[in-house]
Amino acid sequence: MENTFLIDLSVKFGLDDDQLSKVIDMCYQLDYTDIDDREFQRAATFMCTMNLVGLPAEELIAEMKRKGFGPK
Repeated sequence: MENTFLIDLSVKFGLDDDQLSKVIDMCYQLDYTDIDDREFQRAATFMCTMNLVGLPAEELIAEMKRKGFGPK
């Protein structure tokens, strides 16, 4: 079964498979493990909205943490 959030995210922001995989991986690294969880979706949407997907992984994670995402 496909996840409609991920499909919507990839269509809305024009993400290819590699970019979508990176968004998911970055959310996992921020300790969001459930794709259906509101916080996971908020973090993924923020990454895409702020055009952070193109950053190297370390910079993306650091920026997300600066913005208050990740483990509390």
